Amino acid sequence: MLQERSFGELFASAYSRARATEKVTRAVESRGRLALEASAPEGLTGSVELHDRLVLEALGHPDFEDLQIGEIAEGKGVVFFLDIRGFTKLSFVLPNEELLLILLALTAASVRSVVRFGGHVIEFTGDGVMATFGNPRTSDETAALAALRTAAFLMKGVRDEVNPRLQQHGTEPVRTAVGMEFGDLLWSRIGLPGNSQVKPISEATFLAGKLCTARFTKAWEVKVGAELAAWMPDEFKERTRRYEFTMGDRMYSRDLFFFKWEEFGRAYKLQPEKVERRLLGRKLALSAQGSPYLSALQLLAKAGYEAIFDESAECPHLLVKLDVGRGLDAIVTFGSDSADAVPTVFVRQGGRLEVMDVDARQWAQGRADLPALMAAVRRAWS
Repeated sequence: MLQERSFGELFASAYSRARATEKVTRAVESRGRLALEASAPEGLTGSVELHDRLVLEALGHPDFEDLQIGEIAEGKGVVFFLDIRGFTKLSFVLPNEELLLILLALTAASVRSVVRFGGHVIEFTGDGVMATFGNPRTSDETAALAALRTAAFLMKGVRDEVNPRLQQHGTEPVRTAVGMEFGDLLWSRIGLPGNSQVKPISEATFLAGKLCTARFTKAWEVKVGAELAAWMPDEFKERTRRYEFTMGDRMYSRDLFFFKWEEFGRAYKLQPEKVERRLLGRKLALSAQGSPYLSALQLLAKAGYEAIFDESAECPHLLVKLDVGRGLDAIVTFGSDSADAVPTVFVRQGGRLEVMDVDARQWAQGRADLPALMAAVRRAWS
């Protein structure tokens, strides 16, 4: 598992490895293979090999690497493009070797950041990285959260940690931008035998790739499509100009949003569980419209209850914290998707689990007041 290091530390470590590797490589070229063992600092060879292995393991998506040319597999997730800018100017003022070291370090640190948050690096895109978040074993909201955390971590890391290091050594700063979108992905192996790669083909891929470019997104901005924006709480996004194009006689357009990565990063650092719960609430808005869970969650939140919707279990349910000090919780399920469905309530305290019968007639007469029901449960088990 990767250590919880800052992006600046990841960059510095990668830069040191790249510089050491360059020295070792030149020693090998000038004095032969034996010079590698004589010249390399103690432990260097192993660390370089580990570095290479980690990067290689991070490239591609393990769930689809067995696809043959022409085979396809369906998936879902977030497509992420990072664009690193500023190397054109740097190429005029830095030696090629130094320019390469900085690019190698930024790329390696970016790869490690993606992997840290559960993503998969698909390919290197010149001065950037393409990655995806999501697989059949994780939920969609987990993929969305991972992509948002990665974007915030990378943007802040390059701007606030890497650039000051570069400027201290008289080097111009670099700039970054990110484009992302969530959607259905069609994975396929493209190319010829011996020269192919697996890629996600989709509207989300196309749009995210466009959004990371200078034409669509300025430096230090993260722009996302509407599908990913739908998962984001309102305070972390801002609508911007739509993406539009014409094909034939038809006009196509897609809603676009800025991801307020600084606000998100600060909020997540202070209250990560709260941010995650709010993202989960956005999922309900997408997948549970018309069902009792969304309205129940909204009512409970408005009444001041801490409630979480969990659909990862075999039976979807609401977990309501009634008394944290006494470990008193209520587990609420609904037998149908009807908006006026009668709940089934399980009261959990410690290792005990008791079912509470809810009379359908009384429930209807009480206007389906779930907060009042939770208050009654709390009083009864006080």
